[in-house]
Amino acid sequence: MNKKQTKSMMTKQKIAEAAKHLFIQKGYAATSIENISEATGVSKGNIYYHFDNKEGLFIYVLDEWEKQWMEQWEEQKQQYFSVTEQLHGIAKHFVINDYNHPLTDVADEFFSHEKSNTFVQNQLYKTINTRISYSQQLLAEGMTSGEFKSDNALLLAKIFDTLLYGLNNTCRDLDMKETLDLYAKAIDTFLYGIASTDSVHSDKH
Repeated sequence: MNKKQTKSMMTKQKIAEAAKHLFIQKGYAATSIENISEATGVSKGNIYYHFDNKEGLFIYVLDEWEKQWMEQWEEQKQQYFSVTEQLHGIAKHFVINDYNHPLTDVADEFFSHEKSNTFVQNQLYKTINTRISYSQQLLAEGMTSGEFKSDNALLLAKIFDTLLYGLNNTCRDLDMKETLDLYAKAIDTFLYGIASTDSVHSDKH
């Protein structure tokens, strides 16, 4: 990377970092490109050079958050020795990272505000599919090792992702411990189910 490219990347990161703080402080809708320009000293034209629009800028901020999340998880996963432990670890990391994170409420506002925006929805699906692909590989690893029975890893990964993000709305009024306990119970239920052995056998006859 030459000096010009390095300077351009530094400017892009400067814009994104300032925008993140403004989004957190003012909310998504109330933050304008002009606000970001004033905060950074970067002209609006230069901001639009790096980001097509405010939506693209916020998605970049979310992508950086996602990358940071994954980098932190890759460091933490070394302490887990089985796929089952890793699934519990992912849930715990999800809760700790998301709970009271300043971008959480802004992201909710953003996706509600832009729910009819095709570009935004496509970017959201891209992020979701990346997460699902990761979970699919992890579940398939557990099946290959014999830790889990053979099944449709992609389908299970979609259920797992829905479980994590669906519980997020349920936990808004819970404290951290209650939230962690709920997620741990949810992962156990995902892995082991709730039907008794006798009930499973009787349904097969």
